[in-house]
Amino acid sequence: MKKYSKSLLAVLLSITTIAGVAQNTDRRAKLYATLPQTITVDKNIFASVLDVTEGKEVSVPLSSEFTFTGKVIGNFTKYNNMHTVMVRSNDNQTSILQITAFPNDNNISYTGRIINSNAADGYEIKNNNGIYTLQKFETLKILDPCKL
Repeated sequence: MKKYSKSLLAVLLSITTIAGVAQNTDRRAKLYATLPQTITVDKNIFASVLDVTEGKEVSVPLSSEFTFTGKVIGNFTKYNNMHTVMVRSNDNQTSILQITAFPNDNNISYTGRIINSNAADGYEIKNNNGIYTLQKFETLKILDPCKL
């Protein structure tokens, strides 16, 4: 019986290891694989998007090789000072650009993301001393998959 128990333990450990490794692989497509890791963006572009009303089409030229085009699905203000706009992509209906402006030390700061839960990558708006960039990220590090 002891001979079988060691073999059984080895098989169970192997199956557990294989299942654990298999769950960490992301088979989703990278939508932005051809674009750079970091894109510098003029903050005036963010300000212009905030003026577009809900239901209108907008083209957001984020760089010379990347323009996010879509329909504004939300434009609202919270807490009397935080203004958010959300744009759903025309190219991929599950991709959303979200930009939020809020006052920060007598200036306006911007934050947001381009995200698609069906894609392996996306972009996050970063502010480095007033220089805004889009920084590519892996979706698995931002979104926790829901398993029901």
